[in-house]
Formats: sequence, structure tokens, C-alpha cells
Amino acid sequence: MLGRMDTAHDLPSLRRAARLAGFDWTDAELEAILPAVESTRALLAALETLPLDGVEAATRYTAI
Repeated sequence: MLGRMDTAHDLPSLRRAARLAGFDWTDAELEAILPAVESTRALLAALETLPLDGVEAATRYTAI
């Protein structure tokens, strides 16, 4: 559901992603957040393994 999450977790990859998002952060700033990015990606990957078959959606949208 979240798409591919097997891209590299390194400074050049994070730098490219930050620039694509419009941020011009220094390497020191990026190195400081890299552990948090890696932890977040690991948590998201763990969510993908949860057995959610049959779980009712919390919100439903219907056309008017």
C-alpha cells in the first residue's frame, strides 16, 4: 500500500528527497535527522505486515 520502501537510507538519497521537497538543508542538518528517517521508515514497514483483513474502515466517504 505504501509503495516501494527499499531505497537507500543514506545522506545523498536524503539530500535529493529534501531538495525535491523544496528544502535546502545542510549535510549536518540532514545527518541529524537521518536516524529519525530510518526509524520512521522501519515503523512504516512494520505497519505493512499487520493482518488487517476484515478490519472495518474508521471513516467512509460516500458520494452525495
